[in-house]
Amino acid sequence: MKRKLLSLQMICVLLSVNVIPVIGHADELSQSESSTIEEGTSETTTETSSTEETETTESSIPESETGTTETTVTTTDPSEEAQPPTSSQEEVPVEPQPSTPIETPVVPEESVQPITDHAPTEEQLDQIIKIVKNEPTETFIRRIGEKARAVGQKNDLYASVMIAQAILETGSGNSDLSQQPYHNLFGIKGEYKGEKVVFSTQEDDGSGNWYTIDASFKKYPGYKESFEDYAKLMKKGIDSNKTIYSGTWKSNAVSYREATKSLTGVYATDTSYDQKLNAFIEEYDLTEYDKEKPSTSTSGIIVTDSHPDSDFKEYTGETYSGSEAYAAGNCTQYVYNRIVQLEGYVETTMGNGMDWAATGKANGYEVSNKPKAGTAVSFQPTVAGADGTYGHVAFVEHVYEDGSILISEMNVAGLGMVSFRVIDKDTANTLAYVTPK
Repeated sequence: MKRKLLSLQMICVLLSVNVIPVIGHADELSQSESSTIEEGTSETTTETSSTEETETTESSIPESETGTTETTVTTTDPSEEAQPPTSSQEEVPVEPQPSTPIETPVVPEESVQPITDHAPTEEQLDQIIKIVKNEPTETFIRRIGEKARAVGQKNDLYASVMIAQAILETGSGNSDLSQQPYHNLFGIKGEYKGEKVVFSTQEDDGSGNWYTIDASFKKYPGYKESFEDYAKLMKKGIDSNKTIYSGTWKSNAVSYREATKSLTGVYATDTSYDQKLNAFIEEYDLTEYDKEKPSTSTSGIIVTDSHPDSDFKEYTGETYSGSEAYAAGNCTQYVYNRIVQLEGYVETTMGNGMDWAATGKANGYEVSNKPKAGTAVSFQPTVAGADGTYGHVAFVEHVYEDGSILISEMNVAGLGMVSFRVIDKDTANTLAYVTPK
């Protein structure tokens, strides 16, 4: 099988600036007796129908798959013909491009400055690769983290590794392919339950020459399905080697570092692939997602957009018509979108969070002090941490047997950020519940 080698633009990642995720994209090609896979470094399979399909990593790069991930990586300088690095280390600033499927990484015109006369050893890479935290990446992690945790626990996989790969593959969720309505976090080609999207991509002919083709990528209904499909790949392997990714299993890898090491040279050709994943895992404390249950803050807040105790389907993040009447990223806009997502109706003139009960009564809504799942719950100023001026509104996801309630809300953990919280029975009985029409 021919192996692709990365160009300078694809392996250089830089000092406190953004890295372009170009590694580990999986192709999915139908197998037949008359066809063989000529590109990529590994072959993997997923089942999308009764037929078996084969996925190969890194045989194509969707055009404009870039994002806002920041990292510092010092690497060696490959030759013009994309040979393995053998000479000096260099730092090359790389800026992210707009998010539509891309051809190759784009390197700005800053000069390339060699900083040493020899390539770094594997041991040195741990010290060379540095991650600079940024809010877009942290927000992306919070959005996908609990989904990764659930899939990891179910499939004996490290959620931390999956999250780190998703960061690299999507540029912290900024690639078009990873966003709505595609939700493809790992660049996997093919169809998912008959759903696909076609993007122009670049293929390597095995000799370092690139050519453009239109390729089909899996279209998932949500991030959860993207993680589940990826986990199936890790667990079931490929036709020719069912255990090709068994090194990523918790039962075989005593740490996430062993898991990332097993991906290097198999899932991706990048020789520092594991070092990059490790850097993200450590800087963002992603091992928290390897634990069986999510941890909460001192105030009981769980930053996530889904919760196993909810009575309803998980929040999609979709913005519906009418939500523009409310402040973007705030509690009122979130509750409006959550209700509409669940096929309910609520006015666009409900006011601030503290006003929803009074406005609801005036508009003929059922309003009471009895907790009820599926309702908007209004908090008066300062109650249970509500804003001292505008109050607060949240959505009731579940009512527990002891009378406490599980709510989802926005802008408690941060602007535009969804989180969950349990409100005790005594407090819950002082709140006002507005039933959507």
